[in-house]
Amino acid sequence: MAQIETESFSCSMCLELLKEPVTVPCGHSYCRTCISSFWDGEKKKIVYSCPQCRETFTQRPVLMKNTMLAELVEHNTNGRRSASSSSSGQVHCVASGPEQRDSGWTLLL
Repeated sequence: MAQIETESFSCSMCLELLKEPVTVPCGHSYCRTCISSFWDGEKKKIVYSCPQCRETFTQRPVLMKNTMLAELVEHNTNGRRSASSSSSGQVHCVASGPEQRDSGWTLLL
């Protein structure tokens, strides 16, 4: 069974689901507004850093939307809405193809 934890989609700064997720060069992801606000507070510094691992960057990194993570957050949010209306709380994955069969995988939300 595949299980995806909500914490995987949470911003470590605001502790909410990621909103317009961006990934900094060290690989950590944040809401665009959270990391931008954090770095705006560091304007007087010459070096910017990751709030999680403290890796430093000599130039302020350009933030690009992490589209894969954004899609996963969106699907997770939509899945939670669907699962909340289902009695079992489980979403069955269906393999796409001509016969549309149940894949046997269950996503626990």
